[in-house]
Amino acid sequence: MHKFVTHDGYKISIDLGPGNEELIRLLRDTIPRLSYDEILDGELERRVGKANLGSVKISSGDDIKQLIFSLAMFNTISKPPGF
Repeated sequence: MHKFVTHDGYKISIDLGPGNEELIRLLRDTIPRLSYDEILDGELERRVGKANLGSVKISSGDDIKQLIFSLAMFNTISKPPGF
């Protein structure tokens, strides 16, 4: 498993087999320049081409932090004063 961080701070783990040093170098240059949404839209696949990436996992800690922040913002904004 190799870990990378996107431009907007999401942590991504990609399972690569041994001997893929050129692909790892390409991913180290590419992933930090892309946002999470761009990767979801397929930009990473377009840039990497026909290389076999294996499984791609996103750090669950980032998702939980975002969920807690969104819930806190919703609770703060959606309640009228005095409740």
